Amino acid sequence: MIADEKFSPRYRLVLGGMAVLLAAGGFAAGRAAFNPDERVLQPLQFNHRKHVKEAGLECAGCHQFYAERQHAGLPDIAVCQVCHETPITDSPEEKKLIALAGRSSPPAFRKLFMLPDHVSYSHRRHVTAAKLPCETCHGAIADTVAPPSRPLVRVTMATCVDCHARQNVQTDCTDCHR
Repeated sequence: MIADEKFSPRYRLVLGGMAVLLAAGGFAAGRAAFNPDERVLQPLQFNHRKHVKEAGLECAGCHQFYAERQHAGLPDIAVCQVCHETPITDSPEEKKLIALAGRSSPPAFRKLFMLPDHVSYSHRRHVTAAKLPCETCHGAIADTVAPPSRPLVRVTMATCVDCHARQNVQTDCTDCHR
């Protein structure tokens, strides 16, 4: 007697339905965990255009580790205080910055790009070694007047593989996946 023969068609239908529901739930949970469309809100309405285009600051001024480490690093309020310890303008955001800096634990900027744990990406390799400009992956971030709530460029595996192919760089799975 085959094991399947002892289950009624109704029982098999219920088991199949449960398997489909579990698979759909797992897919939805995975999409939610790594959803690039999830909005990210920042504690301050940082104006990249004013700082980069008008004041001429380099990315490294605030993202201190972008050329040396795996992760570029997000500035904390102390980095902003280097220039804004006392007000430069009368803007509401600068007043908010100074008020936040006075807290015992000021809020931190939040990451826009969330990579799955099995993906390894190095700013150092891409910025220092490959000399890629920030705009390649971050789009026109220097033109924004407020922090975007989503990445300006949707970076996918295809984006990376296509760029590696155009630059004649290795596309072995183990180069980027742990």
